[in-house]
Order: sequence, then C-alpha cells, then structure tokens
Amino acid sequence: MDVNLVFEGGGVLGIYYAGAYKALKEYGYTVKRCAGTSAGAIVSSLIMAGYSPDELENIIDETDFKPLVKKTKMCSMPLIGKPLSIIYNKGVYDSRIIEDWVGGLLEKKGVSTFGDVMRDGRSDLKIIAADITRSKMLVLPDDLAEYGIAPESFSIARAASMSSSIPYFFTPVMLKDGERVNYIVNGGLLSGFPIWIFDEEGDPNITLGIKIKNPETNTSRGKRDILSYTKDMISAPINEDESNFIRNKDLVRTIIIDYEGQISSTDFANINASKKAMVRSGYDSAARFLENFKLESLSASM
Repeated sequence: MDVNLVFEGGGVLGIYYAGAYKALKEYGYTVKRCAGTSAGAIVSSLIMAGYSPDELENIIDETDFKPLVKKTKMCSMPLIGKPLSIIYNKGVYDSRIIEDWVGGLLEKKGVSTFGDVMRDGRSDLKIIAADITRSKMLVLPDDLAEYGIAPESFSIARAASMSSSIPYFFTPVMLKDGERVNYIVNGGLLSGFPIWIFDEEGDPNITLGIKIKNPETNTSRGKRDILSYTKDMISAPINEDESNFIRNKDLVRTIIIDYEGQISSTDFANINASKKAMVRSGYDSAARFLENFKLESLSASM
C-alpha cells in the first residue's frame, strides 16, 4: 500500500525511526512522500533519497554520533567560551557538522537538492523549520520562494540542518533575504509533528505518523543547566498542544514508539551503546501498531 509518512522530531532519539521504517516495509507499505522535523527531517531526507531500512540500520551501526556535536571555536575558550558563543554565535555546537554529515549520505545516492526529489514540480519531501526573524514556520522547500530562492535548487542537507538546529544548542542557519539575514532554527518550535502537512495538499495517499512517546523533561531528571532548561521551555507547549491534537484526531494513524526516558534527545555522547536496542524498540512499536491497523478505522476518523 502506498502511504505518506511523517516523522516527529527527537534529536538522537530519531534512531528509533529506522526500526519503525523497517516494520512498515515488512508489512507491505511503500512510502511515496515523507515529511519531518529535526531528526524526522533527516530520516525523511534519507528515505526519499532511496535508503532502504537495512541501509539506514547500517548507517546507525557505523556512525559514531559523538563527533556530530562539535563546539564552535569561541566555545573552546576556557570558562567564558560557552556564554560568549551563545551570545555571538547563538549556539554552542556548530550546525554545519550536521549539514555535512547529511550531505555526505545523500551524495552517496546521487541526491543533493530538492529538485532531485520532485515529481511534476512538487517535492516528495517536506521539511519543517522556524524562521525566528520573521516569527513564522517554514515548510521547505515550498516557502523558499519568499526568500527569492528557487525551491528546486536548495540543498536538502541544509534544510535538514535548519530543522535540527535546537536554539542555543546548535548554531542557527542564516538565510539571506536581500539585505536582511534571517535566523532559521529547529522546526519543533512551531510544529514538532507535522502530521497535517499532506492533508492540506489533498494528497490521495493516506498519511501515517511516527512519533516518540513524550519523554521526561531534562529538568525532571536533575539537569539544571541553561541548555537543558531552554530545551524544556521550548518543548513544553509543543508537547502539550500536539498531544491534544493527536488525541482528538490522529491517534488512529500515529505509531507511538515506546520510550522510557533513559536517554535525552541531545545525548550524542552516550547514545552509541543503545543504538541496537533503540532500533529494535522502534520496530516492535511499529509492528504492534500495524498488526492491528485497519484502513476502515482511519477513514471513519477523518
């Protein structure tokens, strides 16, 4: 069955999604279009580039995630480096590392720009980001025309980096609009789980969503630093709003991955030991959902 697939954000917790995607393929689903925020944007990009579930799992197995968070040069200064980097670079870790990593993976499949994943002038990939300069949500590549940029020419890796740039944690991505510089950050600020995105286009294929059970907050686990506090502050209204949205309308088409909260979404340093178990958990959660999924239930709820 042909479906559209939408992934929630989640930082390194996006590793779960490789297992969920594998279950979808084994149950006979073919993904025609894909969308996501943050980690969901990265996974969506790789799926639309043609990566199979086994290939995604191999990427996870072979990737040391710790080097993906590299401090800015300013942040390396003793004592004052981190606050100075937040003030002047607007983040502690360089978001270009994520862009380069995603770009290298896409290049192996011969994919670079949104033009490579377009059919009849319409992108099969949608990425959510937030323009904090304009105070608006961005749907990429659609909204790039507002910046004088041809959507088909824009780098998918750059868009994924924009969507993944957690404020103050990663440096924002700058997008010029004439003389003005716009700061683009994590799409989760405005839509962490864009399950609605293909409905608005009247796409004939059904849309399935994949999200992670709302994790414990950083501060509830005893983390009191400014980055943890900021991340919780950003996530709180989004989690509550989108949980209500799912309860009211979309639970029937959403795979919710079991998550016990042992690992935070920004724990790049300690994720490597848990990768295999996370992929398996994503697979098991999706398989349980798909075992009981009935198209009639979805039609009745819409």
